[in-house]
Amino acid sequence: MIIKDETCFCEQVAVARGLNGVGLALVNPAIQSLVADYTDHNTRGSAFGWLQLTGNIGSVIGGLFSIMLASTTIMGIAGWRIAFHIVALISVMVGALVYLFAVDPHFCNSESDEQLVRKSAWAEMKGLVAEAKAVVKIPSFQIIVAQGVTGSFPWSALSFAPMWLELMGFTHNKTGLLMAIFALASSLGGLFGGKMGDYLSVRYPDSGRIVLSQISSGSAVPLAALLLLALPDDSSTGVLHGLVMFIMGLSISWNGPATNR
Repeated sequence: MIIKDETCFCEQVAVARGLNGVGLALVNPAIQSLVADYTDHNTRGSAFGWLQLTGNIGSVIGGLFSIMLASTTIMGIAGWRIAFHIVALISVMVGALVYLFAVDPHFCNSESDEQLVRKSAWAEMKGLVAEAKAVVKIPSFQIIVAQGVTGSFPWSALSFAPMWLELMGFTHNKTGLLMAIFALASSLGGLFGGKMGDYLSVRYPDSGRIVLSQISSGSAVPLAALLLLALPDDSSTGVLHGLVMFIMGLSISWNGPATNR
């Protein structure tokens, strides 16, 4: 019976995570396209840096909150479930605010006499397929996708960092603090990378952003080796772990705001 219940629970979590992934896949490109529409080439990196900064601030608050709730129970409900419920509630509220107040710059001129041509769903799908084929044929896009496939591995692995820290003996609170330090450093690094990308794109239009991304990606290897191999697996070295995680987060988070987006 226990095994059957655990199997059912795993299936429910898998379905929920899949639906959550679909939702994020719909929201993230829309947000990025809005930011791109509202900015020009010389300020786009800074805008994406601020977007990453605010997003990571939410991750810091949510991470601290959820980790500290992990060992508690509220009204008979596990703390980690409460954290998910709160995130869902906030998401609904943000969606309602976007619907009520956000303005798409492509449709902000309501006085225009130009009528939009309405297409059928099949015509829209054919247009999307044609656009996708045209984008995929761009060599620079192909390189970005190839780098993104391998470049996403470390960030996916970092999602297990709280478990890794707790297995070393760090408490829930210390683990939350270390992850908050890393997220804060990533926030500042994203803002720095975006601003530096804008600056270098003006000074070196053909190579500035790419060189900056190569520096950021290259720094990840020695810093990760230092964190995982050089530091002792001991919870008494929290200061050293925090320092390395801060430097690492500050250095490896430039690519998104500076180049990829």
